[in-house]
Amino acid sequence: MAENPNRIKPSTAAAGLGRDSAVIGLVCTAHFFSHFYIFAIPPMLPLIKADLGVSYTEMGLLLTLFSLASGAAQYFMGVLVDRIGARWVLTGGMTLLAGAIAMMGVVPVYGALAAFALVAGLGNSVFHPADYTILGARVQPGRVGRAFSFHTFAGMAGFAAAPVVMTFLATAWDWQTSFVIVGAAGLLIVALLLSQMRLLDERGSSEPALARTPSGLGLRAVVSPPVMYMFLFFFVVALVSLGMAGFMPAALNTLFGMGLVEANLILTGFLAAMAVGVLFGGFVADRMQRLDLVAGVGFACAAAALVLVVLTRLPYPAILAVFLFAGFMIGMISPSRDMMVRNISPPGASGRVFGFVSVGLDLGGVAAPVFFGWLMDRGLPEGVFIGAAAVLMVAIVAGAGANRYVARPAAAAE
Repeated sequence: MAENPNRIKPSTAAAGLGRDSAVIGLVCTAHFFSHFYIFAIPPMLPLIKADLGVSYTEMGLLLTLFSLASGAAQYFMGVLVDRIGARWVLTGGMTLLAGAIAMMGVVPVYGALAAFALVAGLGNSVFHPADYTILGARVQPGRVGRAFSFHTFAGMAGFAAAPVVMTFLATAWDWQTSFVIVGAAGLLIVALLLSQMRLLDERGSSEPALARTPSGLGLRAVVSPPVMYMFLFFFVVALVSLGMAGFMPAALNTLFGMGLVEANLILTGFLAAMAVGVLFGGFVADRMQRLDLVAGVGFACAAAALVLVVLTRLPYPAILAVFLFAGFMIGMISPSRDMMVRNISPPGASGRVFGFVSVGLDLGGVAAPVFFGWLMDRGLPEGVFIGAAAVLMVAIVAGAGANRYVARPAAAAE
C-alpha cells in the first residue's frame, strides 16, 4: 500500500514537539527570572533601609526607577528585536538584569543601588518583545497559544517565588548575599541561553520574521488601528488585574465587614484561579479562530461575576466561588490576547508591536492604584468591583475592534 505523502511521520512529529518544548522551556525560564527579579527587591526594602539609614521614600524610588526604565525602553527594545534578532536582545537584557541584581549585593551603597535599579529595569524591558517574537516564530502554529500560556504562567510563578526565596536567603545569610545568589543564578541562565542560540533564532523558522523589517523606529507599524486597539486592551486588563490585587481585600472589608484574613484568602484564590485560567486558555487559543469572541465571553462572564458580588448578599463560600470563577475567566483570556497581537503584527515588526502594547501593561499598573484608590477614598468600595466590570467592557470593545484587522494585518500597517 502506498504511503500517504501528507502524513507526518511519528519521528518528525516527535522531533518538532521536542524542539518546541526546548524553545518554550528556555524562554519561559528567562521570563520566570524576569518576574522573580521584579519582586526580589520589595521584601528586602526594610533590611536595606535599616542598614543604609535611608527613608522609605528613597527605598520606593528604587522600585520607581526600575519600573520607569523598564516601561520607557520596551518599544525601543522591540525595534532592536526586529533589527538584530530577538535572541541577542533576550540574552543581552537577561545579562543586564541578572548582573545588576547581583551588583546590588556587591556594592551596598544607596547611590549605586539606584543606578543598578535603572540598569535592571533596562534589562527587564527586553522580555516581552523578545520572548513573544521567539515563541511566535519558533513554535509550531498549533502550539503557539499554549506556548504563550506557559510564558505568562512562568511569570506568575516568578512573582510568587520571589518573596519566599528572598526571605529565606536573607534569613540564612543577609540581604546582600541574597542579591548575589539570585543574580548569579540568572547569569547561569544566560550561559544556558548562549549555549542554545540556534534554537532561539527566529530567522530559522518558515515565517518571514525579518524579511520586511521597517526602517528607523517603524512607528507606522504601531500607530495603526489594530495595534492601538490592542494597546487599549492591554491597558485595561492590567488596570483590572492590578486593581483587584491591590484593593480587593480593603473593598471586601469595607463593603461586607469581612476580616482581612478571609478577604486575603479570596484574593489568593482569585490570583491562583487566574494562573490556572492562563494554562487552560492556551488550549483555547490554539483551537479557536475568533479570539475576540473568547475575550468577549470571558470578560463578560468575569464582569457579571463582579457585579453579582455587589448586588447580592452572598455567604462567604459563595463569594469565594464567584471570585474563583472571575479570576479563572480573566486569566483564560491572556493567551488569546497575545495571539491577537501576533496576528495583527506586520511581518518583521512583531518585536516593536509587542513592545508597544506591553507599555499598556505598565501604564495600567500606574493608573490602577490611582483609580481604585480614589474610589475607596470616596467611600465607594462597591465601585472597585463595578468599576472593574465597566473597564472589562472596554476591553471587549477593544478586542472586537482589533479583530477587524486580523485577516489583513499587512494592509492595516500601511
